[in-house]
Amino acid sequence: MKLAPFSRIVLFSSVFIVMTACSSDDAVLTGRRQSVLTYGDELMPDADLKKNYLLPEPEEVSAWTQAGGLSHHVMQNPALPSKIMQAWNISIGEGGTRKSVLLAEPVGKKGIIYTVDSDGLVQAVSVAAGKKIWSVLLPEKGNSRRVGTIGAGLALDDGRLFVSLGTGDVVALDDNTGAELWRVNLNSPVRSAPTVYGGRIFVITADNKLYALAQDDGRTLWQHYAFFENLSLLGKAAPAIDKGIGIATFASGDVVAFRPENGSVLWTESLGASRSNYAGMDVNDIRARPIIADDKVFVVSNGGLLSALDLKTGGVIWEREIGGINQPWLAGDMLYVLSSYQELAALEVSSGKILWINRLSQWADPEKKKKRLIWTGPVMAGSRLILVNSDGKAVAVAPQTGTIIGWDEIDDRGALPPIVLENTLFFVTENGRLIAYR
Repeated sequence: MKLAPFSRIVLFSSVFIVMTACSSDDAVLTGRRQSVLTYGDELMPDADLKKNYLLPEPEEVSAWTQAGGLSHHVMQNPALPSKIMQAWNISIGEGGTRKSVLLAEPVGKKGIIYTVDSDGLVQAVSVAAGKKIWSVLLPEKGNSRRVGTIGAGLALDDGRLFVSLGTGDVVALDDNTGAELWRVNLNSPVRSAPTVYGGRIFVITADNKLYALAQDDGRTLWQHYAFFENLSLLGKAAPAIDKGIGIATFASGDVVAFRPENGSVLWTESLGASRSNYAGMDVNDIRARPIIADDKVFVVSNGGLLSALDLKTGGVIWEREIGGINQPWLAGDMLYVLSSYQELAALEVSSGKILWINRLSQWADPEKKKKRLIWTGPVMAGSRLILVNSDGKAVAVAPQTGTIIGWDEIDDRGALPPIVLENTLFFVTENGRLIAYR
């Protein structure tokens, strides 16, 4: 399977599942910031933005240790050859089903990539050859597959692989052997991937609690209780942490800045719903991972707002009426975001002005308008943006213009956003396959 120059490189279908029932009354919530843009305006490039932007030089990635790559979720431009093809393909176990949704993106370092399937099977695989090194099934007897492992995630640090599960367990494994080192249960399904920083693990549970756990034994160091929301999306955003400040997002649309060492709150902001007429935006949840770069925080809510906030104060630098559930991608002076309307947009980091927009295909069969597509991404690799859809197809987009420059069929079902490790692009598909391109 060959990819065109800049790579013909998916998404995953079930992230939009709503977890809890609606309230019968739509209460008016006060104190939420709303966009001042005109209701119903279609996204358009800003006419006065004609600057030519330079991409950061590609850099080889030897470690992708947690969801988003690093704790601040900014990987810039990972190196990847301009022409790649499938190198190997291996099963990770069970794929996504109606009862157990596959949400965990892989992580890796030192020539090993790690996955967890929808049944809680953790597997270590050789990056070079695609050979299984070890595997371990984590859910204990009597706990198990009835509740599934929805929301499972992975993180690596200091010789340990940390796994969060929908069973409520957070487990530490030896990353070389898979031996269990410790296990704690938080009495609520863990819905975010772990973030590791400063000897601590940070996860968010289904009941909207942020936990800080000690990496050495899993003991709870502190908790933050957020406002409970009746309606939320499946999965939670892993917190972003950098420069001694953490950013966590919650189902209520709240953004909370905290001190990682003790959980003290520095500031809070609320991204209320925009005035869009898109029905899904009635859910204010923030499922997209926040990112931290140059004393700014970038957050996009399902409710319809993309905001740039001051890291130290939470003050609004700029905002646009763009909603989404995928982590934006920052590279140099540009921020790339996929909207709820399947629009890929490039925005200037300093101003929020839009350079270009690519309105991606909405249907697998455009003529008959059948089989609506859901996209995920973008991820930059080798100076192109990569997105995937629920039909198992992937595209590569030129970051300077938004033009599609290549495509490929990864699988007959969708895939999670890819990661880049040792000049290799990895996809985990809804069919439970780990696929490597180099």
